[in-house]
Amino acid sequence: MKARCRVYLTSNVPQSCLDVLLKVADISMWESPDPVPRGELLIGVRGVNALLCTSSDHVDKDVINSAGSGLCVVATLSEDTHHIDVEECQRRGIELVTLPKMSKDTVANLTMGILRQTLEDQEQQKFDIFDLNSNTLKSDSLLCEKTVGIIGYGYVGQAVAQRFLDLGVKDMLYNDLCVVKNPQPRAEFTNFERLVSESDIICICCKALTQKSHLFQKDAFKKMKKDAILLDSYSNGHAINYSDLYNALREKRICAAGLDVRDVNRTHPFKTNLSALNNCYYFPFKECNHTWDMRSAASESVARAVVSALRLGRNSEQEER
Repeated sequence: MKARCRVYLTSNVPQSCLDVLLKVADISMWESPDPVPRGELLIGVRGVNALLCTSSDHVDKDVINSAGSGLCVVATLSEDTHHIDVEECQRRGIELVTLPKMSKDTVANLTMGILRQTLEDQEQQKFDIFDLNSNTLKSDSLLCEKTVGIIGYGYVGQAVAQRFLDLGVKDMLYNDLCVVKNPQPRAEFTNFERLVSESDIICICCKALTQKSHLFQKDAFKKMKKDAILLDSYSNGHAINYSDLYNALREKRICAAGLDVRDVNRTHPFKTNLSALNNCYYFPFKECNHTWDMRSAASESVARAVVSALRLGRNSEQEER
């Protein structure tokens, strides 16, 4: 009887993901909600054919060596591979699988969704400025006197900016590594200090602008307006010091924050503490029976790619024999 493949998972995943993997492989899994300890990871991957990890796991040469020569695929439940030694995987012919990147329009829609939720909860009223299907302007905008600041004015930042302009905001500022040539829509380039001090709504639309990842920390929050709203549209958490954000929200130094949890299995720092606040929100993925719809679909997609890679690896072995 032909031996089944072996897969190691560094975190709990939805049942739909497990169902796909169990068709072709035996599974071992770290079942704690906390990140798998380094020593446990090195032991857990021994002899596996596939590793399914999250962005909280550091998959370097030592982990790959511990897995052994049978490892043919490393998959991550995130869009990025900064936590994986990509060069070592490529050198060994190990396939990499990631979540598909979201389109700029999807990110813009999610940003408008969390903005609406934030405004309605903070103002204790329903806003009819949005069309329910498209989040576009229906009537005279209540945002007409607002200044919006965009951190990172690439294709995502420009898509988000256009949605705000459609809602009738007064001014649009942006900060990036340099002035963006011929941006659409047009916005005013300014330095980080002015942007955080003058903006009523700030959207983070980049991974990180500098080697110092925490752009938003204690000093930045002190410069922001008391009624400012911070939206993390695209940084995957790399731009915020969550301890400082928690203190800023709890002490009402800023009005509210909306955080991106698109990285479906990432351990969010201070999430328990932040979730207890009445002015912190997570991007609006629907929840059903305690299972995130988006999390299930995303992890199942990654699982199918892992299965394809495992089958391809088995076929290659048989051809070599």
